Amino acid sequence: MTRVVTSSRVLLLLAALLLAAPAAAQDAIREEVKRAAAPKLTRPPRLLRFVAADYPAAAKARRISGTVELEIEIDATGRVSKAVVRQAPDPSLAAAAVAAALQFRFAPAEVDGKPAPVRMQYAYNFVLTVDFKPRLPEWMRERAAVAEGEDVIVGRVREQGTRLPLSGVAVAVRAAGVEVRTDDRGAFAIKSLPPGKYQVEAISLEHKRESTEVEARPGEQARVEFYVQRLAVNPYETVVRGERRKTVVTRVSLREKELTTVPGTFGDPIRVVENLPGVARIPYVGGALLIRGAPPTDSGVFLDGIKVPLLYHFLGGPSVLHPEFIDRIDYYPGNVDVRYGRLIAGVVDVSTRNTAAQQWGGSVDINLLNAGLMLKAPISKRVTLAAAVRRSYIDAILPSILKVTSQSATTVVPVYYDYQLRLDVQLPRDNQLFVLVFGSDDSLGIATNDPESARGLSADTHIAFHRILARWRWQITDRLVSKLTPSFGFDWVTFDIGTTKAKLRQLDFALREDLELRVSPRLTLRAGLDMDITQGNVESEVPLPVDYRNPGSGNNTLFTEEPQRYDIDTVQGGGGIYVDALINATRRLQLIPGVRFELFRYFGLTRFGVDPRLTVRWARWPKTTLKGAVGLYSQQPPPNTVTAQFGNPQVNPEHALHAGVGVEQQLLPALTLDAQAFFIHRYDLVVRTSQVVFGDNQIRPLRYSNAGGGFSYGLELLLKHDVTRHFYGWLAYTLSQTKNQQQAGGDYVLFPFDQTHILTLVASFRLGVGWELGARFRLVSGRPDTPVLGGVFDNDRNRYRRIDGEVRSDRFPLFHQLDLRAEKTWFFKLWRLTAYLDVQNIYNAENPEAILYDYRYRDSGYLRGLPIMPSLGIRGSF
Repeated sequence: MTRVVTSSRVLLLLAALLLAAPAAAQDAIREEVKRAAAPKLTRPPRLLRFVAADYPAAAKARRISGTVELEIEIDATGRVSKAVVRQAPDPSLAAAAVAAALQFRFAPAEVDGKPAPVRMQYAYNFVLTVDFKPRLPEWMRERAAVAEGEDVIVGRVREQGTRLPLSGVAVAVRAAGVEVRTDDRGAFAIKSLPPGKYQVEAISLEHKRESTEVEARPGEQARVEFYVQRLAVNPYETVVRGERRKTVVTRVSLREKELTTVPGTFGDPIRVVENLPGVARIPYVGGALLIRGAPPTDSGVFLDGIKVPLLYHFLGGPSVLHPEFIDRIDYYPGNVDVRYGRLIAGVVDVSTRNTAAQQWGGSVDINLLNAGLMLKAPISKRVTLAAAVRRSYIDAILPSILKVTSQSATTVVPVYYDYQLRLDVQLPRDNQLFVLVFGSDDSLGIATNDPESARGLSADTHIAFHRILARWRWQITDRLVSKLTPSFGFDWVTFDIGTTKAKLRQLDFALREDLELRVSPRLTLRAGLDMDITQGNVESEVPLPVDYRNPGSGNNTLFTEEPQRYDIDTVQGGGGIYVDALINATRRLQLIPGVRFELFRYFGLTRFGVDPRLTVRWARWPKTTLKGAVGLYSQQPPPNTVTAQFGNPQVNPEHALHAGVGVEQQLLPALTLDAQAFFIHRYDLVVRTSQVVFGDNQIRPLRYSNAGGGFSYGLELLLKHDVTRHFYGWLAYTLSQTKNQQQAGGDYVLFPFDQTHILTLVASFRLGVGWELGARFRLVSGRPDTPVLGGVFDNDRNRYRRIDGEVRSDRFPLFHQLDLRAEKTWFFKLWRLTAYLDVQNIYNAENPEAILYDYRYRDSGYLRGLPIMPSLGIRGSF
């Protein structure tokens, strides 16, 4: 009964209070309504330009430091209109902070999606720096006499192995309750410590905590050098702020550890692309990219937006770029946006690394195949120069290896080198300029342990190119950005084997301009142009094709018996203008319509093309995105099909239609699934024809026409685990088929490298204490092959002629291979050392790559692929 009475009294008391104060309750409701209707900050201001304050001489002389707390007002354009001091350790520091803050420039804040003025708090820290003078080693001199009141402990904090100074690191003496922060040179200073022994700690969230014991003595100054070890060690690591906007159906971006530690790639970044969905396997160690059933010439390989003539060195060698000059690789298997043109297949776009550095650095990499050297040096605070060179030496060591064998041996070996030289300039207002000079040189040499048997042999094949490329990034306004990229280069090719000789000299000029205008949070416009012009000269002696054969003459060769002189001077070029729009129709729906206008100029002909494209992305659920795209693509016909001697100068450009739909699913914070179905229809392909042309009282063979076609379709899956502290990897699977016409009016036959199933598994584990282990497993359908039914003796040619079955109706056996990689890194104060072992085909699988027949085509046997192949190397960097 007591409880009921008590509860009733409480309820009556509450009711009385509510009735007695109706105005207060109404006011509370009004405040809640106001809060709900109040404008919302949809994007905070972002600092674009920071201005360092001048440290007042008087404050520095009196050793005054500390934090100036400011309240700054930023207008709708991002300029600082007002700065008010809320707290400061000294009036002179306050004045310096205000003067600097008024020169800041911000990306404006947005309220309800629109630029708006805001007020924010800003803390400006003034830290006294310590100027280090040359000193003797610590074991000879660890202390110096100091005047009364000066710093008792001074030092620097740098990263172990890289020697990079670390700013903002806390240096603490817990026993004395003292904590200071390092400046932009990694320097710190501690004063006012009573005499005694102290534990001094260097504390950084990204590095292993280090501590040392220091004794503070009256009238003496102790110096301390900290070298702290990064927790997630990665010599190629960059800081990524925010996720890149996705504007395509499928783009796989690779960077950091994914570029250099994938097993089976020998640490070559560009070879990692061969392990992604849609890329067919090349026999042996490859040397070309086959994307979605297209030959390599149909795809584009770009360096900073400029097409490059060569991707890999001879005979499956490494790519022509030093790994430390590569920042990111974007792989587009199809449906590329309108920024890329004059191609009908996929794109690999390589972005080079900004080499800006605070101090000297570099690396040396030596393995069984080649050696490379890279150096970078800051010329000034805003200018950095970096250079790299790499040279193969298997041609130098293989003869010595062959000498120890008991049998005579002669083989062809690749000889190559490449180089890069880059100048980075940081311009005012966050603008940037870089100039990159790079080149590659490849030739074939003869390695033998029997000079007599090698006498007379020649492998005079030489390919070289040199380029100078520059990029100027200009922030024209807060919303408009320009990227201007010109390029100029020289190509040289010689070929001399048997009765065929050729020399090609070519000058190449390319220009690219990309503009991006952010109209509003929901609309971004992109536009630009790209063009390339080549002037070339070809000198050759080759057997020319015979237009007609007379079976009764006894001469049944397809070519002239004697080589014919063939010289040609050409000027070819192409250009494109593109425009597209990134439309955020709703918070979840993005539309990207665009169009390219193409111009082709070759052998006196001018042709035009219009390629519209559309991409749609719909974030249907928070972790699920549906996507689709369709578009047209055009490219110039192959050069050999448009010459008067070999082809038809009247053939037109080739075309393709790309269509794809897919889904992206976030499974875990670091795990995503990307699935896509695609269809590609190729038309107006240049193929051989038996047609002839009548005119001027003569019959002329047409040789080639635009009567060919083809198609590819399939499904691609990529289950990718991002790089985390201990693991990264992915599972890539491709199910596809590609068929093309080989001649006008012919049947559709399988693409020579069609592979129905391609499964690749990549995993890399970081075990700690410098160890990393990785594995790659590949399971691939055999490529198509035309069966040989036997042989028949040809009296006219005095040899057996093979009898073929149905074209590409058979396949090679299933390909499977496991590759392993292990590396161990040791860290020293000023440098680091890495030893690595990369082993291809660890269980020595006998994968057939070709079929060899006897001269009568009765007996045959497989030519196996590469056996187990290890590569051992060391890399030192500082």
